[in-house]
Amino acid sequence: MSKKFSQRQFEKHMALLSPEELVAELGKLFQRFKDVQHYYQMEYGEKDGRSGVLAEYKKSIKGQFYSLVSGNPKNPKASQLRRILADFKNVAVFQTDLVDLILYRVECAVDFTNEFGDIDMVFYESAENAFAQATKIIEAEKLQAQFMERCQQVVLNTAGMGWGFHDSLLEIYEDYFGDTLPTIGRRNRSLRLAVD
Repeated sequence: MSKKFSQRQFEKHMALLSPEELVAELGKLFQRFKDVQHYYQMEYGEKDGRSGVLAEYKKSIKGQFYSLVSGNPKNPKASQLRRILADFKNVAVFQTDLVDLILYRVECAVDFTNEFGDIDMVFYESAENAFAQATKIIEAEKLQAQFMERCQQVVLNTAGMGWGFHDSLLEIYEDYFGDTLPTIGRRNRSLRLAVD
């Protein structure tokens, strides 16, 4: 079995190239790989260009929930949604863009449920994990002021949803923001306990 071309070998090879050859090599990568184009757009492009890349990924996420042609609902696959988020993480330069996309993924799940009714536990657990991922980044990067209201809205929009979805998001929210939401979340918890 042949050995994988290592980063060290790559760097040695790059060091041997003249500046012109290096520019040509990077140009080939840029032309061949959309991820490379997206990365450089996010790193060096203007705000409109970065927003355009983010919009492409948002469209891919929405396409997991609804047909982009007919608008009909689809059966969203958690693995595909995770792949889209992972692909974006590879090209994202600013954590705010990554949080924006992750929250968009959760918002799509909430909107989908509000439109079509309760789905299943796997669907909600995937959205809960994404919400937790977003709140971890928000806390680590100190982005609470920018995203707190949006996270509140996500939680409030889940009131009355099944499979403990609202309770889980509320718990995640309170863990990371240290803030208590209006009584709507508490009322649902007590109703659920009374039924159990």
